[in-house]
Amino acid sequence: MRVNGLPDLARLDRPALPGRLPARGPSPAGSITGGLLPRLRRCGFRSQVIDTHGGRVEAVEFAATLHRAAAGLCRRGVWPDDVVAVLAPVGPERLTAVYTAMALGCVALPLELTSDLETLADVLARTDARMILVSAPLAGVALELAERSRIRQIIAFGDVPGTTPFTELLRPPDDGSSYDPEHGLFDSGVLSYAVPHGGLVTTVHSHIELLGAFHRLEERLAVTPADVVLVEPGMSEPDRVVLAAVALWNGATLVTTPLDDGPAMPGVAAAFGVTVRGGPTPRRIGGPVGSAG
Repeated sequence: MRVNGLPDLARLDRPALPGRLPARGPSPAGSITGGLLPRLRRCGFRSQVIDTHGGRVEAVEFAATLHRAAAGLCRRGVWPDDVVAVLAPVGPERLTAVYTAMALGCVALPLELTSDLETLADVLARTDARMILVSAPLAGVALELAERSRIRQIIAFGDVPGTTPFTELLRPPDDGSSYDPEHGLFDSGVLSYAVPHGGLVTTVHSHIELLGAFHRLEERLAVTPADVVLVEPGMSEPDRVVLAAVALWNGATLVTTPLDDGPAMPGVAAAFGVTVRGGPTPRRIGGPVGSAG
């Protein structure tokens, strides 16, 4: 696999801006969302993670699910640095799967729904992925991919024959042991792939690279708890992962949609009060609720 060069990363120490309370906490640690759950609890953020197709969950509950699911992956024999594939449309399930893998120190491999089976099987084999987290409607595809690769565990968001329900990851450990994904797991990342004329190319976006992008995006967008941030299919996967983390870390409401950019998107953004859009690149489209102008 070809690995991106790592940019120099400097800690951004800056004064709090007016209207930016509560103040920013420490940077994410362990993974791009490491420390998210205690921050949400400490700051009392009331933000949500919303799917434009109807799903809605409190951000605290979302973060708690990541924490518990990462422990569940550990119990199922997944190790830091393992590649964990994800097959789901853009939405809370895809984010949950990607962040769960990263919380354990793994490299998440989000698969593109537009890729054909041969390409998907190739990238799974090239990256030696052994597990795939999949949305229930796509479980049949995951089962077929398991026949063409080294995938041995399929975790589905739902009850699908031949798969393990995601809820199994959330069960308390039988021995009462605890697991904290916030400490020492700095090798997590996101793996993307492309198929240029020369063949399949994979690129690892490391924790350091994602954390650097987190700081730059946080500084440029100045997201506050009053913002509503939209992540969408027209983004690169690393941008989507980082923008969602910036929203959650700063107490903003996070909206996800599987809809591609088109005539309907401005209406969707307006219906949910979106102030920051992710596609094709993250940008502010309006002021937060209660701001002037």
